[in-house]
Amino acid sequence: MTVYEDLVVRNSDDVSDFRRGRIKESEVRQTIVHFKADTGAHRNVITRDVFERLGLCKEGEQMFKLAGGQPARMDVSSQMEIIWRNRRIKLDAAIAPSGANNLLSITAMELLDIMPDPFEGCLIGIHGDEYLNELE
Repeated sequence: MTVYEDLVVRNSDDVSDFRRGRIKESEVRQTIVHFKADTGAHRNVITRDVFERLGLCKEGEQMFKLAGGQPARMDVSSQMEIIWRNRRIKLDAAIAPSGANNLLSITAMELLDIMPDPFEGCLIGIHGDEYLNELE
């Protein structure tokens, strides 16, 4: 079973500006993104419309190998903050055309200490409700 989850995503630059007192919290651009949990993806993917809604910047282009094995050059976004319950990370993303799936990468899931539960059809904490940072 494929696992999808709606997560809050915020513009990391806006979050930093809010914390520095440059903007109000209400000015932080954020949206709820319907992500497909993809344990085969090493990089997050967001659609062009999510990229624009968040007001992210293009940081460059990189080559990616798509699920079918074919190479593709894609734009890469500035960092976004991804929130799952009380856990937050900041990562960039490859930018896909509107209509594609937003992908939550295995990298993001490892950093959030979460994994897909195909039986329940949702993301769950690997170590339960307690977030565990591994430093080994």
